[in-house]
Amino acid sequence: MDTPSIILLVVSASISFGLGRLFVHLRNKKREAEKQRVQRLAQEARHNLPPEAESKNKAKRKRQQRNALK
Repeated sequence: MDTPSIILLVVSASISFGLGRLFVHLRNKKREAEKQRVQRLAQEARHNLPPEAESKNKAKRKRQQRNALK
């Protein structure tokens, strides 16, 4: 192979690698944002749940009261 074709091969391979890494980076960034959004929605849903009815079990009732204070 002559020099210009080797240079062209190296340049095209580096561009291809760079674009591939860019796409992977953007895809991971999008997935992370979606994951954080889902976690935030789940946290809000847990926060907005109605309180449980008070238990007749003494130990469980104490746990419920401690968790309500948090």
